[in-house]
Amino acid sequence: MEYKTKASFFRRFYSALCDELIELHPATGGCGSCLEKMLTIDERIQKKLEIKFPIDVVYTWVDGGDPLHAEKRNSFLPKQNNIHPNGLENARFRDNEELRYSLRALETFAPWVRKIILVTDAQIPNWLNTLNGKIQIVDHKDFIPHEYLPTFNSHVIEAFLHKIPELAEHYIYLNDDVFLARQTTKASFFSSNGLPFGFVDWRARRLSGYKFTKTPHAQSYFNTLKFFEQKHVETNPKFITAHGPYPATKTNAKATFEFFDKEIISFLNNKFRTTEELAFYSHAMPLWLYSQKKIIPCDEKYYYVQTRRRDRLAYYKAILNSKKDNVAPLFFCINDVGNSKKIAKYQKDLHKVLTAYFPQPSTYEK
Repeated sequence: MEYKTKASFFRRFYSALCDELIELHPATGGCGSCLEKMLTIDERIQKKLEIKFPIDVVYTWVDGGDPLHAEKRNSFLPKQNNIHPNGLENARFRDNEELRYSLRALETFAPWVRKIILVTDAQIPNWLNTLNGKIQIVDHKDFIPHEYLPTFNSHVIEAFLHKIPELAEHYIYLNDDVFLARQTTKASFFSSNGLPFGFVDWRARRLSGYKFTKTPHAQSYFNTLKFFEQKHVETNPKFITAHGPYPATKTNAKATFEFFDKEIISFLNNKFRTTEELAFYSHAMPLWLYSQKKIIPCDEKYYYVQTRRRDRLAYYKAILNSKKDNVAPLFFCINDVGNSKKIAKYQKDLHKVLTAYFPQPSTYEK
């Protein structure tokens, strides 16, 4: 059918949508004696767009202070000569119990989550209530091919997350330093037709910062763009995702792995991170999905603060005030970076703000 104008097309579309909604939810009349409240057109559309599919949450977690894990990790150090110092920082393996508070946030602000999957290397937090039916512990050996194990490389672990047994088609990947900050729904992370949202990093200096640092994470961004160029596929180099929740689907993750298969396979034997790899959820998948129009860029403001910043206390105060004033962002991230003699002070400040924001223990705790 041809339409003379865009207006006629939208009138026809709107009329058809209304007819379908009326058929699905017939009105019972508008009088006060009606047994059922007549739905408004906005309510009918909202009901039509309601998200029905289940959503899981996946965390990766490590306790680098565990003597057995440290011994195993150290035994592989002499066997890899291209390790970047950033890949060995204590902060990369240090456990500040952020997971405890991230789970409190999840239970408070996302009770609709079907299952919480904790990915570990033969470790379980001693405070975790594993009897909670929502918690599922998944070991590396359950989904990563044995020839690449053990691994201490987050890039390797992330590349296989979509292979976790019984993982929902739709899931959200979370680092334990990311905290939901207000009430959410499934529609906070996915569209009604299942497309994931890509939370764009609004900090303009993020891109310029990548250009002046040589960390594995920053280099992953440029590696990804280089591979796109080699494959003659266009994407948006300014589409940099926030350090926050990563909504994803198994279908998209599988397709991303297949698109970058040679590049990913080339670093799977690296036990520790190098500058020649891809960050699957931060760069590779969102940039590929953007090129395929399978992700919805979302400009969601959030707080990002590093634990050793001199102005961290001002950030912590702003985070707490945002909750008090009912203007909290969707999420915030408190990132533990680097090594310092002041780690005890940084941890104390961290626990203080997290306890203030999430004072009530969750059912995920013993």
